[in-house]
Amino acid sequence: MTHVAASIVSTGEGDKIRTCLESLASQRFDGRLTVVVVVNGVDDSTSLVTREVIHDAMILNRAMPFGFAENHNDALASTGFDFGLVLNPDVVLEPDCIAEMVAAMGRHEDAGVIAPLLSFPSGAPQPSARRFPRLGGTILRRTPLRRLVGEDRVIRTAHYLPPPIEDRKIDWALGACLFVRRAAWTELGGFDPGYRPLYIEDVDLAWRMWKAGWAVWQTPDARAMHEHQAATDKTFFDRRTLWHMHGMARFVRKHPRILVSGPNVR
Repeated sequence: MTHVAASIVSTGEGDKIRTCLESLASQRFDGRLTVVVVVNGVDDSTSLVTREVIHDAMILNRAMPFGFAENHNDALASTGFDFGLVLNPDVVLEPDCIAEMVAAMGRHEDAGVIAPLLSFPSGAPQPSARRFPRLGGTILRRTPLRRLVGEDRVIRTAHYLPPPIEDRKIDWALGACLFVRRAAWTELGGFDPGYRPLYIEDVDLAWRMWKAGWAVWQTPDARAMHEHQAATDKTFFDRRTLWHMHGMARFVRKHPRILVSGPNVR
């Protein structure tokens, strides 16, 4: 029987997690599903809601907040699994989402990561599949230059991929909803916890997957809604954009090839 472990980190997001958990409880999946919820240093309603919706969920309580990467690493390490699901509390899975991602893993034996097709609450496709960042494009997107050049032109910088019409290989996908193969995840040691508190750990994981001989795929058969706030796209130089810039600096230090030969690692 296929065992899937879903990891959710809540940092004061008890108001959002109920719908996410309900979508997990409603999965049409012929296998075993373990749900692990990390209460990340904020004592809100997360534990209560989790017990109400999925009574046998595992809850990890943090006395102090940890980073996104370390929380998910610890959550998945707390249980055995064939496939792990990294999930944001503001993601709602369609009923066949997990089953479709398991099926995609079966179709693509080289897949270390499978990403679903994410949509906004409006139903519009979300550009969650992306190409590896170029230094110039990152500066353009993350500074006021974006407004000088124009938002539409920035979006057309070959960073965001159009919605998929069939299974496809991609460079990387947003960490809001990622389905990982245990063998690949274990080989790489999961996310790099040095990306604190969050941002760029998903880019780094995908880069290391490709370098290690694994592939990153996206399938349109698996679908989910993501209430994506895109906080780093809306303001400049607040704490979130600074976290993002710090993460990108770490990524470049770890993988300087991106500065020399561009983003095509595969």
